Amino acid sequence: MDHAALMRKYNLSIRGLIMMFHKLVAKGVLLESEAAQRIPSEDTPLHIRNQFTGEILFSSPAQTVKELVETAVKRGADLSEADLAGANLFELQAREANFSEALLFRAQLQGADLTGTILFRAELAQSYLSRAKLTKADLSEANLTEADLTAADFRETVMVRANLDKANLFETDLRKSDLKDARFLEANLEKANLENADLAGAELEGANLAGAGLAGANLAEANWKSAKNVPVERE
Repeated sequence: MDHAALMRKYNLSIRGLIMMFHKLVAKGVLLESEAAQRIPSEDTPLHIRNQFTGEILFSSPAQTVKELVETAVKRGADLSEADLAGANLFELQAREANFSEALLFRAQLQGADLTGTILFRAELAQSYLSRAKLTKADLSEANLTEADLTAADFRETVMVRANLDKANLFETDLRKSDLKDARFLEANLEKANLENADLAGAELEGANLAGAGLAGANLAEANWKSAKNVPVERE
C-alpha cells in the first residue's frame, strides 16, 4: 500500500501515519532501515490512484485524504475510476466533480456537498451519505446497496437503473428525481419525499414506504410486490 491507501485503511492523517511508523519501530515490528524508506514527511505527495490500473490520477501533499480529494477537485482533476474505498470524506466539498465509476465502498461522506457531481456507475455500497447534498447529481447505474442515505438531498438527481437494495432512505429528499428502473428491494423509504419523482419501472419489492410522499410521482409499471405501508398516493 502507498501512504494514501494506509491513511484510508486506518483512518489516519499524515501525522498519524508518521506516528504509526515510529511506534512500529519502537516495538521492533519494523527495522529502522525499513522505516527510513517508508516514513513520509508532511510534505510527501499523496496519490489518488485508478482502481483498475493503479495509475496515479492526482498527486499532492495533504494532511488528510479528504484534503487531498478536495485539492484534486479544486484543480479540476478527473477522478473517474478513483480508488477511495473506505475513505473518511466527512463533509467533503466536491461540487460538480467527476467520480464516474469511482470506488467509494464504505466511504464516509456524511454531510458532503456533491451537488451536480457525476457518480455514474460509482461503487457506493455500504457508504455513509447521511445529510449529504446530491442535488442534480448523476448517479445513473450507481451501486448504493446497503448505503445510509438518511436525510440526504437527492432533489432532481438522476438515478436511472441505480441499485439501492436494502439502502436506508429515511427522510431522504428525492423530489423530482429520475428513478426510472431503479432498484429499492427491501429498502427503507420511511418518510422519504418522492413527490413528482419518476419511478417508472422501479423495483420496490419488500420496501418500507411508511409515511413516504408520492404525490405527483410517475409510478407506471413500478413493482410494488410485498411493499410495506404503501401510501394512498400510489393509487
